[in-house]
Amino acid sequence: MNENKIRQRQDRSARAEALLRNELFVEAFEYLDEQFIDAWRTSSIDDAEAREKLFHLMQALGAVKGYFQSVVEDGKLAKAQLDEFRRYGRIN
Repeated sequence: MNENKIRQRQDRSARAEALLRNELFVEAFEYLDEQFIDAWRTSSIDDAEAREKLFHLMQALGAVKGYFQSVVEDGKLAKAQLDEFRRYGRIN
């Protein structure tokens, strides 16, 4: 992998990390999670379909957040790669 691609991974990581710290982004995830849980709690005992949909929504919400977290982790790996390349004189 070349240095430019590694730096791009680090840049993406920084942007993802900024999103995960962004007050509005965090608020949106917390709000949606609360809404889904409240809807589940107040669902009718006979409405298994609605609870199933809510479960899928919660899973999707977690998947989106998980994606951003994986981008952050990938950036940490990219930094480690750059550090190793520098240590062994492969890049400047």
